[in-house]
Amino acid sequence: MDNLHDDLGSRLAYRIAYGEAARLLEIARFDHGWGRDFAAGVGDESDAIAREVRRRVGPSIGEELIRLAVEDAVSERKPRW
Repeated sequence: MDNLHDDLGSRLAYRIAYGEAARLLEIARFDHGWGRDFAAGVGDESDAIAREVRRRVGPSIGEELIRLAVEDAVSERKPRW
């Protein structure tokens, strides 16, 4: 938790980014699927996931929070907050 800012907004932004990254990772495990997550076709590469999360959340969430959330999701760690 030491990498997260103390304000509620940053922690909420981290959880949103973590949720998007975890969904993309989950759908990458299937060889068939449908919907927006499957159509993104990002696979399980962290850079591709980070780009897709950035595209989905827009500029409202900082790059460092997105990277931290993707790193945690790829490592199969629980959210920090």
